[in-house]
Formats: sequence, structure tokens, C-alpha cells
Amino acid sequence: MFPFPRAHPLNVAIYPDMFTLKNNLTVFTLEVSDVIRALVEFRVTRLYLVDRGERSHLSRIRKLMTYAMTPPYLKRNIGIDPDLSKAGLLQPINTPYHAVSNVPVEGEIRLVQRGNSGLKGCEGKNGFMLVVNSEKCKALRYTSPFYEGPSIETISELDLGKINNVVIASRSGLDPLESIGTLRSMYQSHGITLLIGPPSGGIKSLFKAYPSFNFIRKQGVSDVRSKEALIASLTVLNFILM
Repeated sequence: MFPFPRAHPLNVAIYPDMFTLKNNLTVFTLEVSDVIRALVEFRVTRLYLVDRGERSHLSRIRKLMTYAMTPPYLKRNIGIDPDLSKAGLLQPINTPYHAVSNVPVEGEIRLVQRGNSGLKGCEGKNGFMLVVNSEKCKALRYTSPFYEGPSIETISELDLGKINNVVIASRSGLDPLESIGTLRSMYQSHGITLLIGPPSGGIKSLFKAYPSFNFIRKQGVSDVRSKEALIASLTVLNFILM
């Protein structure tokens, strides 16, 4: 059974500043890879990249995420790019249309782009196809819903302030386990967008209207990193919103 998309959107908004070593492409790529894996594992619907004017930084993140979300058999369609020189370090995503065989296998889903399914002699229309005959490489267009991975969107802080049901991850926030009913109600009405602030802090003062929650109770460190806050927050929300 292929994993279904969430019943309501669970979005994430992050600042590019969370990837601290901008000038070390190896470390940068590994950090982006960890975030992508977390988003997919928790079936995040959409990733918002908050634009604070660092366009080149945003562009690099988008390129890496787009590359990671492209199935292995279609990556050859992506041209050479200096920002992707360390893309081989990206961890595999292994969504249903990524984790496939090198030969036709009945029951596998594949993404088709420009008629290319990654299988020689097995072409199809753009979109998803389901292999139904491995010997003759026959496939049908697959339209049933399944989780494909998050979409990516760049957003300004101004527009971020207009989104419904944003919750902020903050060590000074409420205990989410004491607000399960509130969080579930928010999720079922408009979905939830989890906002992870930049390492510089100050996110609560910038978005005063949004509720905040401490997803890591009794922290053992004085400085929870943005990536750690993201994974911990998604872990708790996944438990609450199931």
C-alpha cells in the first residue's frame, strides 16, 4: 500500500539561515539532505523558504531540493550545475516512485517526463504510470492519490504573516501535549504551518499573533539548533495529528 497524502496540509516554513555553513558546499548539501529526509518522512505537504533577500542562497537550496525529489532514473535530465557538484551526497528519498528496480516490475509506480520512464522501450505519457506487465513493459496511467513529497515555495515574511494556522516552535512556548485539542482543531480547519525561526532568534516578536509551542520539553542544551527543532517539532506533531 502506497502512503496517502495527509488529510489536511502540514506545511513547514524555514529560513535559509538554518543552513549555517554557506561557503562549505559539502556540509551545506548534507544539512539540506537531512531536512529533505525529515520533510518526506513526516509527509510534509509544502515547504516555504522565507525570503530575506539572499536570492543566491535560496536558489541553491531549491536546486538541491529539486534534485533530491527527482527520481534516480530521471536525474540525468538535470544539467550540470556548480551548486549540484556535491549532490551525490544527498540521501535517497525512497518515495514509491523513487524506490524502483532497474527492470520493469509489476506494481511499481514510475514518474514519466517527456516520455521517459527510465526504462528502455517502456514509454508513457507525462505523469505517473503503474507497470502492469513486466514482460511486455506495459503500463497504465496512475491517478490514485499517494504521497509524492513536499512542494517548494519561496515566500516573503509579509506573505507569511497572512497564512492561517501558523504555529511557532519556541522554547518559551506552550506545552503541545497540553494543547492537543487546539492543535487538532487548527489542523482540521485549515491545516498547520510549522514555522522554524532563524538561528538569530526574534521570531516571536516578528509574528506576535501566532501561537508558539515548545516541542522539546526540559531541553538539555542551551541552544537547540534549527534542524533539531524542526525534527523534534515534526515528531510531536506527527503523533498529535495522526
